[in-house]
Amino acid sequence: MPDRRVVVFLSHADPGALRLAGSCALAAAAMGDRVDVYLFGQAVPAVVAAHDAEPDEPGALLHQARGAGACRLVACSASVVEEKVPLDAAEQALDAVVGWPTVIEWSRGVVDRFFF
Repeated sequence: MPDRRVVVFLSHADPGALRLAGSCALAAAAMGDRVDVYLFGQAVPAVVAAHDAEPDEPGALLHQARGAGACRLVACSASVVEEKVPLDAAEQALDAVVGWPTVIEWSRGVVDRFFF
């Protein structure tokens, strides 16, 4: 089976966007795809806060997808700073905090991209 990849870009923190991104990531991971979810802006603190939240929290599906093993949650370093997310909290809740060059390199060539 070829290495199938899905990229999700999440920059909104409203419940609908968080649930849609989480559902997309969880479905792709369940199908055996490698999933990278890139978090920007207000999505960063929302997803970090959902790390140990109840399963019905809007951002919890993203952490469920991460727990499936084929999904990485990656925050933009500028968004972590701008949104005043403590770095230790981001590092605990997410797989990586990276800059734009890394986002571009890691998402290069991925055809299946979703934006929420």
